[in-house]
Amino acid sequence: MNIQPTYSSLDYPKKMALVVFTPGCDLRCKYCHNPQLLRETKLSSEDILEIDEEIQNNLDFIDAIVISGGEALLHLDFVKYIIKKAKSADLLVKLDTNGLHPNELSQIIKSLDYVAMDIKAPLDEYYKITDVYPKDVKERILKSIDITLENDVFLECRTTYVPNLLMPEDIKLLVSQIKCNQYTLQQFRNKITFDSRLSNYEEPNPDELIEILKSLDTSVPQINLKSKQFGNQIIKKE
Repeated sequence: MNIQPTYSSLDYPKKMALVVFTPGCDLRCKYCHNPQLLRETKLSSEDILEIDEEIQNNLDFIDAIVISGGEALLHLDFVKYIIKKAKSADLLVKLDTNGLHPNELSQIIKSLDYVAMDIKAPLDEYYKITDVYPKDVKERILKSIDITLENDVFLECRTTYVPNLLMPEDIKLLVSQIKCNQYTLQQFRNKITFDSRLSNYEEPNPDELIEILKSLDTSVPQINLKSKQFGNQIIKKE
């Protein structure tokens, strides 16, 4: 199955969720922890049937569906189908996206309850993270942010902090460029990476990441840190 469903109590806060990982992505982030999804770009009718069965067989167990990837909005028709199935079963829907597909996002935003947008680097500096990216990254992401917030959908923006690829100043710049309900800094994990050389990079110390977050001058109402040592930590909440 290309969509690799799994179950999680962490991907949708305070809810048990079925997480659907779709294949394909239009970025090649060096630290990507799902590199196996980059090899496939298509979904089959069998994939869709299997997800149907997963949803139906677990309605008493789940509260939400999280559509992730890869980049889920490369499969807009599939995303629409899953949203329809979820809403017919009175389930919440969260979308994980890289923010580079505002036109597709606009077609489904009114049916979403939560958007998690991965902001990889300062919006003019994606070259630090990936060798493949569109030239108009900043415009696309800012449009996706506006679409989400204008429709009163909860928006979490999140960044994976990879030492040697990003510096504390990058996080300060990045956060100054965006608006969201919650910003999460994620600790880089070196176990599985698209660029195998990153397996030699040290995972950042959570205390250092907390210092970065505490130094931010931002009006974002909630700031979180996600690390293997402490899970999800709220660093600031208004």
